[in-house]
Amino acid sequence: MDLIEIISGRYLIEILGACVRFTYLNTIILFKKDDFITFSGIWSPKGNKNKKDANSERNHMIGVIFLGGIVFLLIILTSF
Repeated sequence: MDLIEIISGRYLIEILGACVRFTYLNTIILFKKDDFITFSGIWSPKGNKNKKDANSERNHMIGVIFLGGIVFLLIILTSF
């Protein structure tokens, strides 16, 4: 793989994970009638480098799980 594809793929997975987390957290907050979380708070929170790295890893992990779930559902549903 080309280095540009690896880097862009990582960022696309992180954006997907951040979008999923943003939607999920704000849906839960909507039912609790609390203040909303901004997308920048999920994508790049304020704080030290360890917090930013942990948040980036969490976005990446959720993005991979979500994309894997979509691929899994596509395989299952197209086999009928």
